[in-house]
Amino acid sequence: MFIHPLQYRYMLLYGGEDLSPNSQNGYIMEVCDASKKKKGPTATARQQEELCLVCGDRASGYHYNALTCEGCKGFFRRSITKNAVYQCKYGNHCDIDMYMRRKCQECRLKKCLSVGMRPECVVPEYQCAVKRKEKKAQKDKDKPNSTTNGSPETIKIEPELQRVDSDPMMVNGVKPVSTEQEELIHSLVYFQEQYEQPSPDDLQRVFSSDETDPHAEGDMKYKHITEMTILTVQLIVEFAKSLPGFDKLLREDQITLLKACSSEVMMLRMARKYDSNTDSIVFANNQPYTKDSYNDAGMGETIEDLLRFCRQMWAMKVDNAEYALLTAIVIFSGRPALVEDWKVEKIQEVYIETLKSYVDNRVRPNSTTIFARLLSVLTELRTLGNRNFEMCLTLKLKSKVLPPFLSEIWDVAS
Repeated sequence: MFIHPLQYRYMLLYGGEDLSPNSQNGYIMEVCDASKKKKGPTATARQQEELCLVCGDRASGYHYNALTCEGCKGFFRRSITKNAVYQCKYGNHCDIDMYMRRKCQECRLKKCLSVGMRPECVVPEYQCAVKRKEKKAQKDKDKPNSTTNGSPETIKIEPELQRVDSDPMMVNGVKPVSTEQEELIHSLVYFQEQYEQPSPDDLQRVFSSDETDPHAEGDMKYKHITEMTILTVQLIVEFAKSLPGFDKLLREDQITLLKACSSEVMMLRMARKYDSNTDSIVFANNQPYTKDSYNDAGMGETIEDLLRFCRQMWAMKVDNAEYALLTAIVIFSGRPALVEDWKVEKIQEVYIETLKSYVDNRVRPNSTTIFARLLSVLTELRTLGNRNFEMCLTLKLKSKVLPPFLSEIWDVAS
């Protein structure tokens, strides 16, 4: 059985059968037991097929986070986009197979959810309508680069991505974003927003401290910054754990990646919160923290480099989808002490290819150089991460106590 290299990497991302290094160059080595061959060619061929986890039909790939056939893929998409409500006529315990899938929609939908299909990965119907309208306009006017009138408030991912279920043709030499890549992007943006803000209770705890001593303003800002950093790192960990492919890694490799990436991902999150009008980073309590704020807190060593990085990202007009993909690429980066570094590299390739497809299909000034500039951000983040580590060491010399959580995750000796 031949598996295309990109398909293999998506299998790795979403949970394929064989993840060993022996599966190279897109091939899966199949070893057939002699006793199994006695079952006849039909049974053997059936064993080699990948079957839909919902109904047992021949699977066509990973759809909405689970291995399914085209029929169950379409059924799940229709059910979610239409908010369908079904009712079982057979006691709510139907054994879904290729026959019963047509008989009981309620139990079929329950089975879809139980095998891991995620509603948040389904493209909303209004976005599908926008895409259909845009595709028709492009066909009628022969303007493949035309854009929609959708606003950022209603359309979460910009630009509107084109579905290529049956049309793999390139437009102006640019390969459209694939269905799998589109679903991956929507999933990432969903989780990015889900783990965007600390809880109101956590914010209340951080910013309700007594400020009775006016001379302790610097100490209070230091406390606010460090405690907000703890909340941010905790959100980063939860986001990383939700990423497709992360649960396929060894536990020790997961820990290695989380400890190594947390400060770099934090810089990306700060860039998303950058306010160009005040040249500041807006915290979750909607308060801007400027260069002076960090200097007052005794943390001014890295703030100028960080603000320069934020200005750069703002100038490139990096959107939510690109931030989400960049964050995933940073998380799945090669680090010292990784046990299965080959697996991390293969997972990262999927996210890099998805970022390239997305950037290539997004129309904006100087778009031809944006992808290379975004990848160069990875090097800058490594530098900023190292500067953050150096700053933590400097804080000790200033007798400022770094919270134990940050000391541990950043390997700063206490």
